[in-house]
Amino acid sequence: MKRMNNLIKYELKSLSRNGFNWAFAIVMPCVLYYLICLSVLESVPNQIFNQVKIEIFLGFSTVIPLAGVLLGNAATYSKEYEEGVPKRMMLFGISKKDTIISKLVSQIVFIIVAIAIYTIFAITVGLQIDNFLLFPVMLALLIIQGMVEFILAYSIVNIFKKFGPTFAISMGIYFFIFIVSGNMGIKADQLPKALAFIGEKMLPFVEFTKFNTNLVLGNSLNYKMLIMTNLSFAIIVFLIYFVSKLINKRMN
Repeated sequence: MKRMNNLIKYELKSLSRNGFNWAFAIVMPCVLYYLICLSVLESVPNQIFNQVKIEIFLGFSTVIPLAGVLLGNAATYSKEYEEGVPKRMMLFGISKKDTIISKLVSQIVFIIVAIAIYTIFAITVGLQIDNFLLFPVMLALLIIQGMVEFILAYSIVNIFKKFGPTFAISMGIYFFIFIVSGNMGIKADQLPKALAFIGEKMLPFVEFTKFNTNLVLGNSLNYKMLIMTNLSFAIIVFLIYFVSKLINKRMN
């Protein structure tokens, strides 16, 4: 237990010193939220003004685990893999399993801290939310997304084992999700049918925003779609994970 605690502390220190995580998983969502609100809300009717702000807030909150966990963890772990850090740690009796668990726990802590900073910033610049149930529900769903994205990042590293291709693939996935989730200025339902289907039916990000917006507004909640999209995303990621395991078995 003491060794695990030390590993988690080490990973948390590493995360706190990583400028990439601060820039892309904390500063960027705050800046995007503020700028998009300034540009979009001028043409929004007063009766749906706060609803649109909530939708923007929720949409950019998904950037936190995407940037921090998917991109950040893939970049950091691929560098460690290239430098032989996991093998050296095993020589000191630290198993690969313990290393992965410590990384996962530290990433969850990072998500909680980053969401807290983002939420405080959004409220400071004018976000109004009457139903405070949103925050635990939102946080729980983002942690689930982050855990799945952690497995995705781990799988990509296992397949490519080098920083360059790992970061390129992770960045490609990041921007693809960003686009099909409607965070690039075009709503998911305005995209071509194939991309709209992926964004709305196969990935959880669009449904995350819809579900939490309805929660705040007191509308009926579509639990079925929320569960289905999260499950679909998890299945896709676990298929990639099993492919990475097969590739590693063949190479060994």
